[in-house]
Amino acid sequence: MFRRRFIITIGDSRVGKSTVSRLLLELYKKHDLNIRAFYHGYRPGDLSNKLSVYDKLGFNIRHLGLNRGDSDLLLNELEMFSEIDLALTDMPGQNLLDFFRFEKEIYFLENLNSLGYRATFIHPISNRRDCVEYLQSLYHIFGNRGDYLVVKNQHFSNFFKYYDGTHIQEDINNLGGVELILPKLEDYIYQDLEDTNLPYKMAITTESDMQVLYRSVVFNWMENFHDTVMDHKVALVYLGLKRDCTELTQQEASLSKKNSEVRSQESE
Repeated sequence: MFRRRFIITIGDSRVGKSTVSRLLLELYKKHDLNIRAFYHGYRPGDLSNKLSVYDKLGFNIRHLGLNRGDSDLLLNELEMFSEIDLALTDMPGQNLLDFFRFEKEIYFLENLNSLGYRATFIHPISNRRDCVEYLQSLYHIFGNRGDYLVVKNQHFSNFFKYYDGTHIQEDINNLGGVELILPKLEDYIYQDLEDTNLPYKMAITTESDMQVLYRSVVFNWMENFHDTVMDHKVALVYLGLKRDCTELTQQEASLSKKNSEVRSQESE
């Protein structure tokens, strides 16, 4: 069975998780994928739902609590609707222990597997030591039960002292993890982008109040990240933009064998 993806952005606070989630929603929209998108968190005034503006592009962003009731509703939906291509959930910072308790209580990843989904953990990193230690805790807990995509957020640096060349990077590689670069966007442009309260795609059109020059910079920033994703064969699989080549080969071989048997029977 082809594996679909359940994508979880997770990590330390203020490292770019929601930014990456929004960039991915833009990419999924571009490729016309049928996805389910969720957010976690309980900050006042619904500030935790940083994806809500994407309802304007047809996404129905819903809250997903770390409890059995919400889990059952989600799993039932994934089972009932076979046309779903993938699911994505954006988690608040420093929520790893809560997610671990949730997973341990209801075997969430195992239940996803039974429905043909495999988890991808997206973990942006900054130049802080505790951020990388958070990543280490993540793979120590979940091991090879998911795939890992580390996003080097160049807003913080081009070199990540506590990750590059360390045993943590080596562990990620040994687990089959991959790395992507999120290019730097100047603070004042990023803040202007946030202030539009629009999906990125709409913020770079005449519908927004952004300066024309800023729109051009944001467009190139988005395209650079999307091109990085599309040029990475493994990232395409981990992000649900392409099926696993191994599984595809196995299914094609099985289908070819069945066709050969049918032709053989017909010739007899």
